[in-house]
Amino acid sequence: SISKRLIFCACISLGLALSSHPASTRDNGSLVDQESRSVLGHVSRYKHDASHNLKSTLAGALRCLALNIYWEARSEPKIGQIAVAAVTLNRVKARQFPSRICDVVRQGGEQRRYRCQFSWWCDGKKDQPVTVPAWRRAKILARLVYAGVVTDPTGGALWYHADYVQPAWAAKKQWAIKIGRHLFYRPPAMKCRSA
Repeated sequence: SISKRLIFCACISLGLALSSHPASTRDNGSLVDQESRSVLGHVSRYKHDASHNLKSTLAGALRCLALNIYWEARSEPKIGQIAVAAVTLNRVKARQFPSRICDVVRQGGEQRRYRCQFSWWCDGKKDQPVTVPAWRRAKILARLVYAGVVTDPTGGALWYHADYVQPAWAAKKQWAIKIGRHLFYRPPAMKCRSA
């Protein structure tokens, strides 16, 4: 993981710093190099900051994913909610969309209301979930989909719409599957970001 690699690099740097400065002074009966103590303090702070930033970034991404599940599909069966989460993550991997979950969820709608990728984001209403059981389920499903515990039931879809609308863009996409009230589409030739 990224945080383990950062800690490893910091430890290597510390080891190099300790080995290149043999001059030491006594501090409370122990042999401690002044510079090494400074480096140790920086490594400790960096390790804490990197871990905290990684956790808060992940928590924010999972919240965005859960909100998208909640607002786009809370009345759908679980597989339909998983499908919406899968589309969100598929977009993160696709070159034509932003590379972060929250950016994918919030894409569009800057100029005009209802012109965003996910309509709940730019509808002008409050985005705070109101149904506790549905919100709890959305958070659990977001974690499971993000962790790869459940598979993508859409086969790589990047778009979907409710079955009671007929958007013009759908004619240009390859239909994949219908799950609940949503029709899912994928591009004819998917271009994904490399890992």
